[in-house]
Amino acid sequence: MLAIVIGVLVLVGLTSGVVVGRGILTPEAPAKAANSSMNAIPADFTAFRNDQAGFELAYPTSWSKLTVQDPQVHLLVAQGTEDSLLVRSLELQQPVGPQQLATAKQLTDQIVASNKTVQMITEPKQIELGGLPGFFYFYSFKDPGSEQEGAHSHYFLFNGKMMISLVFQALPKDHFPVSAPTFDKITSTFHGLKK
Repeated sequence: MLAIVIGVLVLVGLTSGVVVGRGILTPEAPAKAANSSMNAIPADFTAFRNDQAGFELAYPTSWSKLTVQDPQVHLLVAQGTEDSLLVRSLELQQPVGPQQLATAKQLTDQIVASNKTVQMITEPKQIELGGLPGFFYFYSFKDPGSEQEGAHSHYFLFNGKMMISLVFQALPKDHFPVSAPTFDKITSTFHGLKK
């Protein structure tokens, strides 16, 4: 697993600073959202599924779906310039299950730390979301375009050899309390597909 860390950092170290959303979350909120089972899709949400990466979720119909050239990015949606969600996946050399999570955390720590402006708001937490094991990170960062401080609510989930990243972004960071309920609704619709 450690052998792939450098290559993954080159490919995935882009997640911080890309449009993606969350503001100032209470420590209980990600755990609550992460441990909930998949809910029915709200009427005002649009379903999204990617069989190759192995996940499905839904996002508000009012959000705009943006085009991205990166083949690892499966979904980028935003509400104006304040809220966004980016979903990316990366195929690892080895599958990650509960026994490999400690080694996998070395990788996720390095990905988050690759953005030198990151300041952790809460300590990373081991979670399960939509039937997949992983980690939750909540941190602030400096947006290079606007020079504003934003916040990322970042999930790393493992589905066999596939690492799926969900990055919610709130910009500026103070907008996070307004954004958090919508981010939690999106998170509650996430479900891992059998690979």
